Amino acid sequence: DAAVIKVDDETSFTIGTDCNSTHVLLDPYHGAAAALLESINNSISMGARPIALVDCLNFGNPEKPEVFWQFKEAVRGMSDVANKFNTAFISGNVSFYNETEGVTVNPSPIVGTVGVLNNDYIKTMTFKEEGDVIFVIGNTYPELDGSQYYKEIHNVVQGYPPEVRIDENYAVSMEIQKLIQECNEEITAVHDISKGGLVTALALMSIKSDKAVNVDVAAIPAAVDLTQDEKLFSESNGRFIITVKSDKVDKV
Repeated sequence: DAAVIKVDDETSFTIGTDCNSTHVLLDPYHGAAAALLESINNSISMGARPIALVDCLNFGNPEKPEVFWQFKEAVRGMSDVANKFNTAFISGNVSFYNETEGVTVNPSPIVGTVGVLNNDYIKTMTFKEEGDVIFVIGNTYPELDGSQYYKEIHNVVQGYPPEVRIDENYAVSMEIQKLIQECNEEITAVHDISKGGLVTALALMSIKSDKAVNVDVAAIPAAVDLTQDEKLFSESNGRFIITVKSDKVDKV
């Protein structure tokens, strides 16, 4: 998630960057849009309100039609997400001709988000108390193409990466912002789900907090029927894990 930097006793700001170049390689539009969405959600996970964006766009030789197409589609995806969140790019740079002996690097639009937050609403990813209830917010789809699971377990990088469903993803992000503001004391941890899917996000939270976790896989929210692998390792965009005090579940 994003780093939190204290300004004074009342205010902090967040900063973090993101990019999954494998997803951008497979689909520049959705891959770059997802990088921006993930960067924004990293700030939201900490309790912040995103206020500005920066970028570093790394691509190959733009004189090659396929590379310039990658660049154009990536910028289009980032623009669509930025406009949806009404958050402006205030700075950035473009680096072309990133090649070695004619081999082009994976297109890598790295996106940074700056957010601002009240110190009373700072959230972390670590599990807090035994008995806290875990919720997954946002739908999981059968989207394993381009995933770490396929890459590390099956040695496969191919297909179509997870789509950015802008309206749906935006609604989930805004709901997390709202929940943190309205149920600050009841919500004990927040973490967004990205590379590696749900099981990786849960493992990270568990390792960071040195606490075990019990999960009902059958209860994972999904828009369609999913296999066990898809539930655990799908990298569908725009999802969050939150934990809630056991006696406050109904309120949240």
